[in-house]
Amino acid sequence: MAQGEIIWSEDAKKELHKILKFYTERNGSSTYSLKLLGEIEDVLKTLSKSNFIGRLTSNKITRVVPMKVYLIFYEINNNRIEILCFWDNRQDEIKRKFDL
Repeated sequence: MAQGEIIWSEDAKKELHKILKFYTERNGSSTYSLKLLGEIEDVLKTLSKSNFIGRLTSNKITRVVPMKVYLIFYEINNNRIEILCFWDNRQDEIKRKFDL
């Protein structure tokens, strides 16, 4: 597949924003948050070129890519990659709005 367009769901955007805000406030600096964003961009560049790198979840539609302590859940629809959830594994799974 050619490079896929990456679309973030509203929930995934909110989750990512919440995580970045947490680290900025906790550290009193945006340095770590910016580093994390750079790492996310690297993963998404790879994903846009090789969109089947994520393993299939139990629903056989959604894929997941691990990134340190985070999981990026996504689905491939036509030539688009939709990020459904950006999940910090240290959170309680019950809080995750996205269900597999």
